[in-house]
Amino acid sequence: MNRRKFLLSTAALSTTGLMSGVLVDSFANDTDNKGITRYGDVIQKAQTLSQTAYNKPESTISDFWKSMSVEEFSKIYYNPNKPLWNDGGPYQLQFFHPGGPWFHDTVDINLQENGSEKGQTIQPGMFWYEGKQPALSDMKDLHFAGFRVHHQLNSEYYDELISFLGSNYFRVLGQGQQYGLSIRGLAIDTAEPTGEEFPLFKEFWLEKPEKDSDENNLVIMALMDSPSVAGAYRFTIQPGKDTVVDIEVSLFARKDINKLGLAPLTSMFLFGENTKGLDDYRPEVHDSDGLMVCTSTDEWIWRPLARRKNLTISAFIGENTNGFGLSQRDKNFNHYGDLESRYQKRPSIWIEPQENWGSGHVELVEIPSNLETTDNIVAYWVSDKQMKTGSELQYSYRLTSYLESEQWPPAGKSMSTREGPANRAGFSYGHSAQARFFVVEFESTELSELPADSPIEAIFNCQAGKIYDVKTFKNTENKLWRVEFNMEPENDQPCDLRGYLRMGDRALTETWTYLYTTRYA
Repeated sequence: MNRRKFLLSTAALSTTGLMSGVLVDSFANDTDNKGITRYGDVIQKAQTLSQTAYNKPESTISDFWKSMSVEEFSKIYYNPNKPLWNDGGPYQLQFFHPGGPWFHDTVDINLQENGSEKGQTIQPGMFWYEGKQPALSDMKDLHFAGFRVHHQLNSEYYDELISFLGSNYFRVLGQGQQYGLSIRGLAIDTAEPTGEEFPLFKEFWLEKPEKDSDENNLVIMALMDSPSVAGAYRFTIQPGKDTVVDIEVSLFARKDINKLGLAPLTSMFLFGENTKGLDDYRPEVHDSDGLMVCTSTDEWIWRPLARRKNLTISAFIGENTNGFGLSQRDKNFNHYGDLESRYQKRPSIWIEPQENWGSGHVELVEIPSNLETTDNIVAYWVSDKQMKTGSELQYSYRLTSYLESEQWPPAGKSMSTREGPANRAGFSYGHSAQARFFVVEFESTELSELPADSPIEAIFNCQAGKIYDVKTFKNTENKLWRVEFNMEPENDQPCDLRGYLRMGDRALTETWTYLYTTRYA
């Protein structure tokens, strides 16, 4: 799962830095304009596609592009003077070039404007080739690996808003955000012994908003295909401080699907305050630091992420879900110290179903990794109802990309989790060798304003073993409320811990959950 490496390498490819280069002409797409494709048409295409045998896409690019090394591929630059829709409207388009070690598959991209539709291929002057020079035969009918949309998010400059590149991955930004975790259209058999299936977005349709229209939302439609399922997607993007994407999906199964993950998110967690660091100058390295879930009973749950030695799957079971997402709560630069990656600017993503998804669970997968370039965290919704051959599934959800929000969660939230041995030097009071010491801190406006002598209780328990010596007090250094406790596991076995702060009969915080295991890397 080294998909992050693909996107990181592409940063060089798509840079807008001005460099002297050679412009190479390409063959224009001679396809005549055709009628506009509507979402109903994409749904019909997906349904028809599902009724035929799956054909694995074959790369159509020449060996010249496929044989490029990372260094050679990084010398292909998108010409910053050649964005499409460069007419002062709300959006501009740029594209990703195929080739190099990873981007051998291309996608069909159709632009819709003024009542007509036209497919796109690489046009003269779109890219600068500073290294190896292609022959005209290498450029013939050359399609793109993906695309990105720019918008005036932060200033008059057109910043990157959303990008689609590789498999069914995409990423989206709001104001002041920097790319971190990725989003996927669908997850099939993730972390299953049979291996994961990765569907592909094979064709896109982009509708250009009218320049002077009051409605500046961008609509992107996509056709997905895989051995198990074909699908139609409609993305309606609303840029802003918190960028919102409304997503409609229609799926058609070719065969029985063992595990179907809806609205999947994928991220990187290398180490944080709760996990031993590697040999690294930085205190923490992660795109996300926790999973947040809101159950149908309005209980808010927080699970800090961890770097595991073995693949770990956690399920948060319930009838329906009000929402879930991967979050980057820690916004303190000093906790990362990285001026290049700027992890404090990585967005959180919140998924909110637009209808009842029925019984099922949010699933969190934590995959062993010692690499910063590997996405080792996956979260998605799994329905209890299996998708069978010939069946259909329609659903919709809202995706929000944000930095900080008082909505998620609306009560106090856990800001840090620390763990270490209870039987540590200077504090050896008869604890067993397996006993652990935990420190959890909670934050909210209400908590910060409560005096230190407030009768706040910490309600903490564990599935197996025992919790003891619980202390609750206000941290006068940061105004957070701190809970310290010891936990002794049963026979040194993994166990689930849960806890929250209460005053009287009222909960003041979300429910903190934690999977303790002796198997940390």
